[in-house]
Amino acid sequence: MPVPVSSSCPCLPSLLLALLLKLTGTSGEEFQVKQPETSVSAKAGDVITLACNIPAQSPVGPVLWFKETGPERKLIYSFNGSQFPRVSQVANSMANQTDYSIRINDVSPKDVGTYYCVKLTIGHPDMDYISGPGTYVSVNDAGTYFCVKFKEGKPDIEYQSGQGTQVTVTDAGTYFCVKFKEGKPDIEYQSGQGTQVTVIAPPSLPVIIGPLEKALIGQAVNFSCISYGFFPENITLKWFKNGKEISSLQTHVVKLKESNVYKISSTTEVVLSLQDFYAYITCDVNHLSLHYPLQGTADLSKTMLVPPTMSIFEHPVSKNKINVTCKAKKFYPKGIWLTWLKNGNVSRIDKTLTPTKRRDGLYTVQSSILVNKPHEIEDTVLTCQAEQDGQQEVTSKMTFLVSAHLDKRKK
Repeated sequence: MPVPVSSSCPCLPSLLLALLLKLTGTSGEEFQVKQPETSVSAKAGDVITLACNIPAQSPVGPVLWFKETGPERKLIYSFNGSQFPRVSQVANSMANQTDYSIRINDVSPKDVGTYYCVKLTIGHPDMDYISGPGTYVSVNDAGTYFCVKFKEGKPDIEYQSGQGTQVTVTDAGTYFCVKFKEGKPDIEYQSGQGTQVTVIAPPSLPVIIGPLEKALIGQAVNFSCISYGFFPENITLKWFKNGKEISSLQTHVVKLKESNVYKISSTTEVVLSLQDFYAYITCDVNHLSLHYPLQGTADLSKTMLVPPTMSIFEHPVSKNKINVTCKAKKFYPKGIWLTWLKNGNVSRIDKTLTPTKRRDGLYTVQSSILVNKPHEIEDTVLTCQAEQDGQQEVTSKMTFLVSAHLDKRKK
């Protein structure tokens, strides 16, 4: 191989430099210049060692190190006492005539190349040389690279290579990989053609919100469905009752404040009937980010209220006592209290009743109270009042006049 020489280096005497420029010799056969490492890899800022060993019994002549990068050849070190920036010898060549290894401090991308340890032999009429096989040095991050996102033709966000971040919808845009030459400041050297990045965010699981209060059979109730956090905004929402599609009253897609994601909300109306005890409605949301629609479900029976039909009857148990029974029939839901009032005053409250479920999904329950037979001049007024689902305003009641029943029996 030709010796890598740079005529621009002022580090050698002019006569020796002139000889090097005329160098035509080839590798000698008497001994070899050993470079045991064919390659060395480093990171920017590291210190690397380039090994070189020459037998002690070698011809007279200096040992030099050259760097070759493409067609460029440059002298980087000589063992003659000259100073070379960032390069130093590893061992004292006067004490050890075999080790001509060098150390390069604070390596940077500009140090990438092949390094040759060369032994010059002084002779007449020409100067010969023996060169090592070379050691290739690679430096990671050979250059400063940035990924720059452009939005509406202007740089928006800059990401340096190697800094991992979680992708969000705000990261959508066109990205260019740009290489900068080192400088103060860095100078843009070359840019890629750009890559368009589209970020897709899936919607949240739909949530159905029903009426705040239970409704009576025959009333129309509204249900709302909400899903949010998706991008892009193209999305579909459908309503179903027992698997059959129903229409929506209104559907809106809006962009959330201080965010690039969207929210969808929709409303539908259902008229309650006795057949809805086992019915349900669903809200299906579909988006390009999904493999199948997301679904929210609501049980219609949880919005229904059926007041009971009340009845009271009595049964004598002895000469002076009467058992009066209150029966609440065909009500829903099953949560119910029965309160007994005697002459307008609360006599007893039954909160631990166990209703019986009918085939049609409605419930029936009853409660009894034992009362004394009144004197002929007294009237005993018993009232049975039903309170459903903990709502006092939803009541049903029936009044029973004990003395009136006794008068009828006497007649």
